[in-house]
This record gives sequence, C-alpha cells and structure tokens, in this order.
Amino acid sequence: MKFINGQDLEARAPVMITLALDAGGTVLKGALLVNGEIVPDSFLSRPSESQGPPANTIARFAEVCLHLLYFYTATYGPLRNNDKVRIGFAFPGPFDYEEGIALLQGIGKYEALYKLSVRDLLREKLHQLTSHTPGILTDLLASAEIRFGNDAHLFGLGIGLRFPSDRLICLTLGTGLGSAFVENGQLVTAADGVPLNGMLFAEPYREGIVDDYFGRRGILGMAKERGVLVENTDVADLAEAAKHGDDKALELFHEYGRRLGEMLLPYILAFKPGRIVLGGQISNSFPLWDDDFQQSLGEFTLPVIQLQDGITDVFQGIHQLFEDTEGNPSASFHN
Repeated sequence: MKFINGQDLEARAPVMITLALDAGGTVLKGALLVNGEIVPDSFLSRPSESQGPPANTIARFAEVCLHLLYFYTATYGPLRNNDKVRIGFAFPGPFDYEEGIALLQGIGKYEALYKLSVRDLLREKLHQLTSHTPGILTDLLASAEIRFGNDAHLFGLGIGLRFPSDRLICLTLGTGLGSAFVENGQLVTAADGVPLNGMLFAEPYREGIVDDYFGRRGILGMAKERGVLVENTDVADLAEAAKHGDDKALELFHEYGRRLGEMLLPYILAFKPGRIVLGGQISNSFPLWDDDFQQSLGEFTLPVIQLQDGITDVFQGIHQLFEDTEGNPSASFHN
C-alpha cells in the first residue's frame, strides 16, 4: 500500500505536485515536490541544451517534466484527475518572468530563445504528448500551470525557509553575480540601501558594474591581468592551483575576497543582515578568500555560510512561486 505524507492513497485528498527545474547553462536539474515536500530520490540532471535550437531546448524541458511525473507514479501509484501538477523554473536573466519570455543575449546560454515565450512553447510541446501518449499523466502535464523566477531570487527564498526570522543577503557566484535581499522569508526589492529588485549585478563598482568583477568573467579577467591565465584555464583550475600553493593564484583569490567585501560593505551597513549566504560554483573557493572578505568589512564582520550545493534551496524557492505571490518576480532581471 502506498502512502503520501502518511495518507492512504486509496482514500487520499488531491495531491499538489510541483515539478521544479533549474535551467543552468550546462546542466538542467530537476526535482519533484509532493504537497510542498521535496522527494530526495527524485533529483536528476540532464544536459540543458541551452546552446541548441529552441526545439531541442524545449524538448529537453518536456522530457524532464515527463520523467519527474513518471517518477511520481512509480513511487506513489497512479495519478487522479483531481491531482494538480505545476511546473516551476529557476531561470537566469534577463528574462520576463511574469510573461515567460526569454531575453538572454551575449552570455552563451538560451540565446536561441530570445524574445520567445518559453511558457507557450513548452505548453505546446506538452499538448503534443497528449496525442502521442494519451492518459491522465499527459493530460495533467498539458494543463499544468507554468511559472518562472530568477534563479538568485529563488535561491534566496529557499534560504529564507532555513532562516525564517533573519535578514539575509544571499549571493550566487557563477557566470555572474546574482543576489537576493531577504527579510522574514520574503524578498526585499524596494528599501533604503537595497538595489532595484534586490539585484546587485548592475550597481556601479570601480570602473564598471558589479557583474564585471565577481562572476567567472571577472575572475578570469583578474587572472589575465596578473599573468596567471593560460589557455583553457577556468576558475576551478585557478582555485585548484591556489589550494596547491601557487602564490599568484592564491593572491588572485585574496584580492577577489577584498573586492567583494569592499563592494558589499555599503549594502551591509544599510540593510544590516544577520548573515550572508553564498551559493554558486565560485563560492566553492570561499576558503581561499574568507579572511580577506571579513577583513574588508572591518568592524562589521558577520557570519557567512557557504553552501556546497544550494540546489535544494532553489527547488524550495521554486515551490514558493506558487505559494506566495511575493515570490513571483515580474520584472526582467539579469544575474
């Protein structure tokens, strides 16, 4: 006999099923949430097809949705007509999240979707499944509500569930710098000292903007200036060299930490967070620049949490898209 949250399937109430997808440039990650609870064994990763034609990208999205729903039936038993399926995406920007329209250009991912409605294309693809494989499962997929959110914002919403009474600055350090300002589990998008929509990427910093300095491009630019960069070297290679005692690589990360603290200090003074939470691939290098970051904050040091894998928090944030209208960003953000 199968149970959901301790409830007998034969006598159960309708089930709320969230298919959560994190649309990374290289990897598309997915997970299943049942009545708001993540099903740990449902986690999956697939190549994202982010550099392919729209048809390939959308087909991959549909494939992952279908796989997750098949996982549900294999784990919990048959679906019923009154069950509800929702599909939520964490998507990088720029993106019109309310309308579901991709606006990415010049960042090497999902550019073929430019000005196309990801929502409409996916819905069309899911409707095609109903004719190829008719049944309750494909019918529920085809009628699913589809929502989108900024990946850094959804990370912040997920972290807010961990620290529901805290003020937080959440940063995702990857291709660029994504950010979310969170208070009492909610995104703060308009307040003194908080940048527009809580996004730091376009804020002025030194001779450019924040995004020029603290993502992959910024670190590789620093490496080139310092003569550390060789062909086919990426951030992970530089971090590995620093861990093994390469002085130039190590100093590069020291400087990265000093700059990040310098940039963030005015926002810390204004917002007064209780802690900072770091996610994204570049945050894995945090032990190399932790001390430099804290020293640059002077007397305003505060706890910093670096998550080895914040994807669970992103999936929780995706679920919040449907639970909380405040978690459904409507503007076009970049990170």
